[in-house]
Amino acid sequence: MRISVDIAVVGAGAAGIAAAVSAARTGQTTLLLDQRPAAGGTGGFSGLTTLCGLFDDTGRWLNEGFAREFAEMLVESPPLQMGKVWVLPYRPETFRQTAAALINSLSNLQTQWNTALTSVTVEHGRLVRLNDIEVGAVIDCSGSAEIARLAGLDCLATDETTQASAVIFPLCGVRRELNSPAAVAQVLLPLARAGFPPLNFQPNPEPGSITVKFTGGAEQVTELVAFLQRSVEGFERCQAPLARVTAAQRKGRMIVGEYLLTGAEVLAGRKFSDAVARGAWPIEQWNADGVARFRYLPPGTHYEIPARSLRAARVNNLFMAGKTMSADVDAIASARVMGCCLATGAAAGVLAADYLQSSRSK
Repeated sequence: MRISVDIAVVGAGAAGIAAAVSAARTGQTTLLLDQRPAAGGTGGFSGLTTLCGLFDDTGRWLNEGFAREFAEMLVESPPLQMGKVWVLPYRPETFRQTAAALINSLSNLQTQWNTALTSVTVEHGRLVRLNDIEVGAVIDCSGSAEIARLAGLDCLATDETTQASAVIFPLCGVRRELNSPAAVAQVLLPLARAGFPPLNFQPNPEPGSITVKFTGGAEQVTELVAFLQRSVEGFERCQAPLARVTAAQRKGRMIVGEYLLTGAEVLAGRKFSDAVARGAWPIEQWNADGVARFRYLPPGTHYEIPARSLRAARVNNLFMAGKTMSADVDAIASARVMGCCLATGAAAGVLAADYLQSSRSK
């Protein structure tokens, strides 16, 4: 028996969770599908423990609505300033639990887990089916533009030259403070001298633990931990639960929309009459050698994301959010962070619902 829904959301990471919940809250029958066994995406399954992109450079909330609601449900400790940016520490299991609670609270929101997108049908400039599901509107939150790929739509893409992947894992039993750039440098210097690829440390809510983002391969983690144990004071008893070593993919594919947000507009703090979300994260790019390049907005500045960047150019009932929004390789290096994904996902959910309501009234 063929399923029919008003709105289908592909991808259950931060953007997809926000899109599905926001669409369902408008009263539309909504379906959220993902290849994983549950909602969470990068935020829930990659090992990350800091949520980026929620705040401006003074630590104030950038986006109200669903982005703030979701983040406040995660809070166990206050936001932290890391250099020029603010982040919110969280536990991945809490991220997954929060997503499940929000999804399960809506009777008109269905889910399909462990489900790959295998086919799409476009008729007269509209998506009419995903797999065997009849749809009124679709939101692509896959991060790799799976709908656009199957439909043959125009896309841009990042790669290992600008958005190289990283291996992320928790490191327990650390008995050394890493709360200043000087303290961190004292650890990173011997690692660099020993020939290890670059890494950085991020806060972890678990006592005595930190989160490591490592630009080397997963097969190097055992050697890295052993070096820290024997060579760096305060790491003698550190341990990494190797079953939780995960490669986090930064690269993705962006669907060309009605408007293409550019890196120049991000850095200029561009504003739009049809703005639906705000961002202030720097343009953060990583090459294949693990070298990062950060380009910051001027102090006190944020940019806006227009609704047109969440609407596909060639299919009138296709919307996108998160890493699939219409942006060039520089702009997406800022807008891909989870705080921005939550905001654009929520906006896309409402835009899709508005589209359906408008179509039905004609």
